Amino acid sequence: MSVWPLLGNPSLSATGSAPDYSQETDDSDSPAALQVFTAEQIVGILLGLIQSPENDVGHVQNRIQPIRAHTLMTTQQGIEWLEQQAESMASELTTLCDMNSGSEHVEGLERVASWLQDYFAPIGSPCQPIKLSNFQYLDDDGASIEQATGPALRWDWSSQAERISPSGKKPLLLSIHYDTVYGPQHPFQRCKRDGDLKMVGPGVIDAKGGIVVLRYAAIAASRFLGNTSLRFSVVLTPDEEIGSPASTQLWARICSEFGFGLLFEPSMSDRSLVSTRKGTGNFVFKIEGRAAHAGRNFQAGRNAIAHAASLIRDLHELNGERENVTINVGRIQGGGAVNVVPDLVVLRVNVRVANGDDQAWVEARVQQIAKRYDAPEAGYRVHLEGGIHSPPKPLDPSAIPWMRWVEEEGTKMGTAIHWKPSGGASDGNKLQAFGLPNIDTLGPDGDGLHSDQEWVDLASLPRKACLVFRLLARYAGHSEV
Repeated sequence: MSVWPLLGNPSLSATGSAPDYSQETDDSDSPAALQVFTAEQIVGILLGLIQSPENDVGHVQNRIQPIRAHTLMTTQQGIEWLEQQAESMASELTTLCDMNSGSEHVEGLERVASWLQDYFAPIGSPCQPIKLSNFQYLDDDGASIEQATGPALRWDWSSQAERISPSGKKPLLLSIHYDTVYGPQHPFQRCKRDGDLKMVGPGVIDAKGGIVVLRYAAIAASRFLGNTSLRFSVVLTPDEEIGSPASTQLWARICSEFGFGLLFEPSMSDRSLVSTRKGTGNFVFKIEGRAAHAGRNFQAGRNAIAHAASLIRDLHELNGERENVTINVGRIQGGGAVNVVPDLVVLRVNVRVANGDDQAWVEARVQQIAKRYDAPEAGYRVHLEGGIHSPPKPLDPSAIPWMRWVEEEGTKMGTAIHWKPSGGASDGNKLQAFGLPNIDTLGPDGDGLHSDQEWVDLASLPRKACLVFRLLARYAGHSEV
């Protein structure tokens, strides 16, 4: 059985003499260049150390130091390999973004999921597609619709050293979504280069650019960190842009398996990483009145739009009552022919909250308004669905050491790392609520997400992959964070 893959051609005697690195190969990105210590060789090292008359701490450290130095060398080779991948990353991102995977486009999601299974093959672990349950939602006619989605995808990777001698550390989670906000009918469907370092396209930073960054960091880890104590799982999901209605159950089930999460949402527009996030949720009001002819029988009708207008006013006036709570009436659908009293309105509302108290307050107030306007005796019914689907994500103390690591590794790369709060939510909110602390903006730099001006800084693809690879190497070399 072989353990501790090392680049080069180390020569190790059965008595435990130190590796000879004079025969190193420069072909560091070729799997064929990987050499290994066998179990017998490791036993030889240990026996040699035990039997040596110089068996003291200094002697042991001297014998082990070449292995430690080689680990550092292979880490540097991984960084150098990543720095050479810029054009490949840009080309693959174009291919990925030119395939539509809008959140409700099941055929597109399945096609992209199939492509991703092949795309991640180089990490050397089999893909585990996970079928997610269908979910329900109200359409604009007030009907309950069952919606399918694509599969979640999972890969589990362990270094050979970790498989032979487990460290006891939980694996890391590396994750991002592969759905986008652009459906198949949206005019924004293709990528185009804007100069050498900028590309505009659907999902280039939110979040298919994150997929490319994640993939290259994972490949580098699989090639260059095999002699460290490292385990990680990659999980890609198909429904984050619509609140993860299908994958939330998956997160609830698997979050306890991991020690920390690295998520690949894009950085902020000024390249800052996110420190805290507001929570968010969607409420849907189905408001029913009574149809009638607007000329002959107007008084018999019950105007659902007029009733909704009063309800909307009360919702909007909640803004300002609590400093960190916002209520956005985002969409209203109702009515038809103008000579008919409208009998149905579907109203969609988004809320943002900063903490648990805000969440409890806004949920209670929205429910109170729905109850107030539900007046069957007056001919109106109001049905309320939805709620907070991504709880607030305050600063978790367990994430602070990782934040410091990000800053320190960024400094080594010549990049100053800054943090700021965000009003937007991500799956990072859910993961933290399920007990998994995480950093969720390790994807590329750019701006314009959710618009036809979405763009990515192509130079940030290898740069962010290097940063994540450094974090993986650092985690693998420490007993705890």
